[in-house]
Amino acid sequence: MRFAGIILLWIAGSALATASAQFDTPVYHYEGQLTVDTEAGEVGAEWRIGLLGEAPDSVTFLLAPTFGNIAVGGDSTGFQLAQQGPFQAVVIALAGDAREITLSYDGGLPMDMLTNDINAVSPERVELTIDSFWLPVEASFRGFLTADLRVDVGAPWPAVANGQVTQLPTGARIVNREPSLDIAFTMAPDFRIRAEEGYTLYDLRETDAGLTELNAAAAFCFDYLNGLYGAEDPLPQAHLVIHERAGSAYNRRSYITLTDISETEAGPMTQFVCHELSHHWSFGADFMTVENWLNESFAEYAGNMALRERFGEDAFLARMQRYLGQVQGRDLPPVWVEGATERGPDLVSYRAGPVALWHLETYLGRPAFAAFMTRYMVEGIDTTPDLLDTLETLEGREARDWFAAELARTDR
Repeated sequence: MRFAGIILLWIAGSALATASAQFDTPVYHYEGQLTVDTEAGEVGAEWRIGLLGEAPDSVTFLLAPTFGNIAVGGDSTGFQLAQQGPFQAVVIALAGDAREITLSYDGGLPMDMLTNDINAVSPERVELTIDSFWLPVEASFRGFLTADLRVDVGAPWPAVANGQVTQLPTGARIVNREPSLDIAFTMAPDFRIRAEEGYTLYDLRETDAGLTELNAAAAFCFDYLNGLYGAEDPLPQAHLVIHERAGSAYNRRSYITLTDISETEAGPMTQFVCHELSHHWSFGADFMTVENWLNESFAEYAGNMALRERFGEDAFLARMQRYLGQVQGRDLPPVWVEGATERGPDLVSYRAGPVALWHLETYLGRPAFAAFMTRYMVEGIDTTPDLLDTLETLEGREARDWFAAELARTDR
């Protein structure tokens, strides 16, 4: 799972990153109506937010600073607006037996705050993720939710989302029963839609360039990853959106967006697609804390193992040497050390962590490492201490201590 932009830039230095909560338990159920004016670039949202656990005295939701006409009701006894980081905070006081909050607002997206071109409200497409704070985000960033959202764009645009999609006469209904931090989706009037075995392509480009390479990579990744990790929990039907943009892609389980693949070579394509599909299993490490390295490093290394399987040892070693060169001499924190809480930078999760796994594979040998990798993937291990316990069970105390020291290194 990749969250880019202002959310992670702000979280990185925030005390919120050390808060603790069950990562994958839904705290809220969002039922909403989103009305989209694609010509004006604005949205209007109305939410009924159900509280699934014990009601606190108050709750704070963050919204983009560009939204106005904020109204709160339901089991609220009042609310105040404040500023929290770059966002506006809606601080809602609750009745003791509160079960539901209503919240509405309207306005445009905070385009001057966004560091990529993912979020958009235009006649060409509507694409929304947590980065734009178009939906109310619980301020602890641990308010995981299920959702039932109706999006009205005024026309029957197809939608792709991190949830089940039903076409409506003027938009779509998105139902997400899996706990998630956001509701991410893309809608467009002119997707070129193509069904393949195991996945569906939604292409926003006007060219077929790169499709042969993508289809070959996806077919390989489905077979390779399911063969390793999918005996009990195989990959679900995936939905891949191909954009025209050059620099920003992300994954929400089986909803995967890709940048323009027109000139992407087969090797990098295979690594990327296998990485994103690996998140079906490498998912659950709290991306808010130091444990995010598990989520991303294991998926990244699975992608590189797939690269090795398909294109050979030289392609794999060249890529891993490049990773090593990207972290050597850099002032980076350890991948993990006992007592650490703060999420590391992307170079740790996507480069230093995979390098540590490469070194562990060399230390253990490939058969033993493959068994360890499989245990991580299929058992849902989501903390490094549990990971080290698993390694000790498989390979002994010496291997555990060796890998703990490898993760603690800052001199790569």
